[in-house]
Amino acid sequence: MTGYSFGRIFKQSLVYGLALGICLEIMNILDYTVGFQEQSQVVNNIKYLLRIFGLLICIIIFRKRAGGYIFFEIAFIFSLFTFVFAMFVYDTMVCFTFNIYPELLQNKIEMMKTTLQNAGISERIIELSANYALWEKNPYYVIFSFAIWVLFVGPVISFIFALMMQKNKTCE
Repeated sequence: MTGYSFGRIFKQSLVYGLALGICLEIMNILDYTVGFQEQSQVVNNIKYLLRIFGLLICIIIFRKRAGGYIFFEIAFIFSLFTFVFAMFVYDTMVCFTFNIYPELLQNKIEMMKTTLQNAGISERIIELSANYALWEKNPYYVIFSFAIWVLFVGPVISFIFALMMQKNKTCE
């Protein structure tokens, strides 16, 4: 980890993670206020792609700022920390947003019901999905969701991105 201090990696991942988490929450708020009902699945896919490619863009920028070279370990640590901070900000803001503005959660549920009805899903499944969506107001559920993303998804994505982004001076 020559040339990199843990403090530098931590600070940079905190900054990028905060920015990525805020972008994700802005997408959420736009989704439930503007109401992309016909395009809700498209918007959902964009949010997931933003999580993944937003993280990749953060690593690319970090690598460029570090002189264009990054070791696997540095890329992995940076990616994982950035992912953790982004998910923490996103999940916390989702919980606060739905508790402060419950009408946004109701908009989400109504859009979800409409989408599922248009897809021909049974009423029982639609009701179960609506009840499941109410959990996003519950801080315990949000903590559980955060833990799942951070413990299982984050390391896998970070490992893949670290393999993709590593570039040593000796490789050229």
